[in-house]
Amino acid sequence: MGYVPPPTPQYGLEEGPILLKDGRTALLRRATPRDLPLFVEFLKRLSPESLRMRFFSPISPEKAAELLLSAKPEEEKVTLIVLAGEPPRIVATGEYVRAKGEETAEVAFLVDDAYQGKGLGTLLLERLALLAAKRGVRRFQAFTLAENRQMLNVFMESGFQVRAHREGGEVEVEFEILLEEKAAERFEWREKVSTIASLHPFFFPRGVAVVGASRDPESIGYRVLENLIFGRFQGPVYPVNEAIGREGGTVGPLLAYPSVESIPGPVDLAVIAVPKERVPGALEACGRRGVRGAIVLTTGFTPEEAKALADKARRYGMRLLGPGSLGLVHTHPEVRLAAGLAPLPKAGPLALSSQSGTLGRAVMAYAEGMGLGIASFASLGAKADISSNDLLQFWEEDERTRVILLYLESFGNPRRFSRLARRIGKKKPILAVHPSRDPLVRALFSQAGVVRANDLEEAFDVAALLSLGRLPENGRVRLVSNASGPSNLALEALKEGGLEVEHVDLGSTARGEDFARALKEAMESDAGSVFLLFVPMGYASEEEFLRLLGEAEGEKLLLACAMGSAGVRARVLGRVALYRFPESAAIALARAWAYRRFREEPLLFPDFPDLRLEEARRLLEGKKRLSREEAEALLLAFGLPLGKENGLTLRLRAEPHPLFGPVLTLLLPTPLGEQALGQRLSPLTAKDAQELLKPLEGREDPRPYQEILLRLSRLLEEFPEVEEVVLELQGPKVARFEVRLADPKPR
Repeated sequence: MGYVPPPTPQYGLEEGPILLKDGRTALLRRATPRDLPLFVEFLKRLSPESLRMRFFSPISPEKAAELLLSAKPEEEKVTLIVLAGEPPRIVATGEYVRAKGEETAEVAFLVDDAYQGKGLGTLLLERLALLAAKRGVRRFQAFTLAENRQMLNVFMESGFQVRAHREGGEVEVEFEILLEEKAAERFEWREKVSTIASLHPFFFPRGVAVVGASRDPESIGYRVLENLIFGRFQGPVYPVNEAIGREGGTVGPLLAYPSVESIPGPVDLAVIAVPKERVPGALEACGRRGVRGAIVLTTGFTPEEAKALADKARRYGMRLLGPGSLGLVHTHPEVRLAAGLAPLPKAGPLALSSQSGTLGRAVMAYAEGMGLGIASFASLGAKADISSNDLLQFWEEDERTRVILLYLESFGNPRRFSRLARRIGKKKPILAVHPSRDPLVRALFSQAGVVRANDLEEAFDVAALLSLGRLPENGRVRLVSNASGPSNLALEALKEGGLEVEHVDLGSTARGEDFARALKEAMESDAGSVFLLFVPMGYASEEEFLRLLGEAEGEKLLLACAMGSAGVRARVLGRVALYRFPESAAIALARAWAYRRFREEPLLFPDFPDLRLEEARRLLEGKKRLSREEAEALLLAFGLPLGKENGLTLRLRAEPHPLFGPVLTLLLPTPLGEQALGQRLSPLTAKDAQELLKPLEGREDPRPYQEILLRLSRLLEEFPEVEEVVLELQGPKVARFEVRLADPKPR
């Protein structure tokens, strides 16, 4: 069994926004003694039955609050609280307590009666288990009343291997918290359920309010209403403008309202298009009304102001798209939603997100011109709350989405993105365009199986091919052509992409029947894909060629190039992707083949049974720096081979990045300085280590070095306080080393 990397929450493990099972928002953080009044208020709200289930006997709220916040000197205790509402109040708490040095901790939870059944007990158990495992706890135990079925179900459905023992009216449960694949999958599944529930009001709203609706055809509010109406949204639309007055009025053909709170019908989604200074008040009104999602079109917010908006929305249980968003569209026939400044596009298999709103609108128009319709589109704007990571989880389960295309200008949580993309990419392709040429971005995409495009045109070339729903069956492609020059361009691009080419040259006098015969033979061959390249030479017409493509039979991936044709660089014609230039088609096919290989590659994080994790944990505990002897002991605890051997001298550096986490760089010392051979982000799979060592092929056997990379990556994952490690390798041995610890962060 391999190593299972711990789940990466979108925000902090013990502090940050969280999602309930019903999609509503809340805040998680560590409890402090200053929270005593909040605890008393929380416990006073609970029913006597809930208090009895937690404390096993009657107890006053004041005494219970003191118990929950207390800890004996010989104990280690972590208490988490969940806050919701405006003003924020505690709705759940969970804790683990262990005696110093013990490997077993006792865990317990308490959830507000009104918030039971929303997944908070499970979420607290997950977070406490991840925190405790990092501190050397191996198992949890809990004591609960036998009649407390709800709490027993939290343990039994956690994914951990739970053992339960009943004695009288009490049940003792115990389980190892060292993460295994089943528990990790359950963690990920539960987060996905909550995320999808939180986005449901955006993609399937029962009603939409337009805050800032106007009768002025030049105003943003008017254009939003226009897009909703002309797109034929399948639900009620409510114009909101405070100038309407209490007596009411209309905006266009629609009855308008002076405030969101005065709307009589269901409102799940609000599109806010008011001046910047009025946005916070509009959000608050939506929160009081019970609106579940808000799209803020207004621009001009600083990052701090945008964060304040997101915090405000979360306190009311809402999610926020923007600010500075162009809006959201969803072409589902039962929804037909164009909530923003983009009209409803033609429906199709492409899901698209963009931080740039204007770019997103242009890209949708380009896709429509290609014959490649849109399933849904979201303009992220400032990304104060909803990000690509949220959308990926929605699109993972959306049956209408076949290809995901992301235009990314920045990352909020790239480690979370990598984990999601690795999982989702096994089901459907993720294409990404990032304007930066940063090698870390390239490493991130490569490791996560994301199909990286150098620009938007290339992204759509690839999207046209992937939207067909077929992938190359193998690495052989049958290229059928009638012109040598363009064929050579295609051949070079295909070979560079790792494909084996079977070239059938029909000659410049080839007629339609020659192409038809060659296509039939190609579709019956053992080639994994078929590429037809046509140049009008006067013997076969483009009309004949296109008709031939439309009549093609077989299950193979089929793409074609018709040089000289007018229009966009790539088009989707039924089951064929058609290109204007041979290189475009060839590069798209190479990207599709690379994606096929990623899908088939097992996602393996190798484990090493000889790791001495407890020894390493004791060695690092309370340290600000390590002596040379301690650093050597740490490396030996992770099985890193110390010594020297004949062979190539290399340097392996692991150092932190504020966004991407630990970065491993392989360097070759030369007389002119160090030459970087490659970079990868931790945690490394076996495949990642192979890819990083590829430059050694032909100079040195890379296999002995692979284990060193994987062991070092594991050290960085287990102990984030190890900030920087530099290993000088002579042969597959560590000849010299440096280990530096991070400055401890104050709590």
